[in-house]
Amino acid sequence: MLFKSPIVFLLAAYMSIVYGLLYLLFTTITSVFEGQYGFSSQITGLAYLGIDIGFLTGLAVVGLTSDKIVIHLTRKNGGKFENEMRLPAMVFHACFIPISFFWYGWSADKKAHWIVPIVGMVSFSFGTIGIFLPIQTYLIDCFTIYAASAVAALTASRSLVGVLLPLAGGPMYKSLGLGWGNSILGFIALACIPIPVFFSKYGKKTRERYPLKL
Repeated sequence: MLFKSPIVFLLAAYMSIVYGLLYLLFTTITSVFEGQYGFSSQITGLAYLGIDIGFLTGLAVVGLTSDKIVIHLTRKNGGKFENEMRLPAMVFHACFIPISFFWYGWSADKKAHWIVPIVGMVSFSFGTIGIFLPIQTYLIDCFTIYAASAVAALTASRSLVGVLLPLAGGPMYKSLGLGWGNSILGFIALACIPIPVFFSKYGKKTRERYPLKL
């Protein structure tokens, strides 16, 4: 499915990139806050509160709005549901990912108050939830009896990238600094935004043109 379906491949690639960026943050937050702000190892864990708050806020927002958006779009479409109605919210949330890296990277690089980069991480995890949940729901709607295999393709690919991408975090920050290092990640996230935009507009045509053949 990963290689025969362009829908699975592109969405798995997008989710994998975001997942890898998440784990890159996980593995570098400790060194950033100990090195830039002199946090002790005992309190560095509190720097992860920004990510936690973003996840909880994202879950609440997606949970409260997802079905309402689908119902609204179904009514506008004459009562006919289409799978792509799951995706407009993903476009909205995708815009929060690059913002987070520019905010977090440059505020930490310039040693702004420690709360500033922590607040910057809120938008990343908020956007991540708003990407992951619609992608999984969309693929379940698209592939029905093969939904478990589609979700497995997402899980396998993102786990692989989640292992490898964080290995580049330390050397990248050492070479480019926190500002430009995180800006590179922000530009990567920015370049990925057309993926959800494309599927929101052309997902149905893509599904019909490239049906899954196992």
